[in-house]
Amino acid sequence: MTNVALDGRMLRHDQAGIGRYIWRLQEALATQPRDGMEIELLADRRGRLPGRPSLPVRSAFAPVRGRLERFLLPRALRGIDLVHYPDHGVPHGVEVPAIVTVHDISFLTHPETHAAASRRHYAGATRSWRRARAVIVPSEHVRTAILERDLADEARMTVIPYAPGLSATNETCDERAWPGPFGLMVGTIQPRKNVALAARAFGASSFAQNGTLLVAGALGYRGAEIVRAVRSEPGTECVRFPGRVSDEMLVRLLSQAEFVLLPSLDEGFGLPAVEAMSSGTPVIAARVGTVPEVVGEDALLIEPDDVEGLTAAIDQLADDEGLRASLGARGRARAAKFSWERTARDTLAVYEASA
Repeated sequence: MTNVALDGRMLRHDQAGIGRYIWRLQEALATQPRDGMEIELLADRRGRLPGRPSLPVRSAFAPVRGRLERFLLPRALRGIDLVHYPDHGVPHGVEVPAIVTVHDISFLTHPETHAAASRRHYAGATRSWRRARAVIVPSEHVRTAILERDLADEARMTVIPYAPGLSATNETCDERAWPGPFGLMVGTIQPRKNVALAARAFGASSFAQNGTLLVAGALGYRGAEIVRAVRSEPGTECVRFPGRVSDEMLVRLLSQAEFVLLPSLDEGFGLPAVEAMSSGTPVIAARVGTVPEVVGEDALLIEPDDVEGLTAAIDQLADDEGLRASLGARGRARAAKFSWERTARDTLAVYEASA
């Protein structure tokens, strides 16, 4: 019997982003046949899971990214033969064979968008990739970027795409999430998400005369500064920041939005775009990172520094009902190609090859 741990300690701090990846993966892994392999979810014993786990839980006190992690985590992993770390790297001081998921490399392409503590974490994570038995990435873009920098062995890398992270994305609700027409951005408010540019572009659009841009997400690095900057600019009164919303509310927002904006400077996968497409909502996104690979020709793509281009794309969608319907239908069909069942099946194959 091979005992595997999926490191879910990050769930205490992040239930979007990496946290959503962990949660949906553990749900899907629990449905897969895994003869000769026992998989547990390693959780922070202080709690704060988003629901009832599908995998058996191994509770531990070894705070993720903490100074004592290297001393506490090995004790928590006694009896474990293989660990899957979803936070970009193998923690210091851990000798148990490891698999790592690297979600993106924005810390290399745009280091200025990360806090100093995050840059230190990612620098250590990057150095750990060669000692991992396998490195999972969500796209060919991330794989290529890592190989071009000679940061990991090609033979140990596997591309495994994500899937829509909301379990009820296709549900409908008649009750309006917002009283008037709105566009939507989803994600932690941080420099990499390019919120300030999106706000300027939206404020200059004709749609902004009777529409709103909702930016749904928690404040991240420099988030409060970004919100203040947006609010101080003329013409951005139509931009609102509701904060992080529940999954139920996010489902309603995604399905009721006129469009979803993803003008990020870099994306390892672009999950908000896939979730919007799964809801039949058209997407306008920056032509960067993995986004073109994920959305193909089923979204409107602009350059991440092109304010005028983003404004024009917003007005093009707002004025063309046929284009909105076409992109919505094509996006829904494209998003259906991604599934957590496939993600779990491919991840389990990596576990088996690495054990």
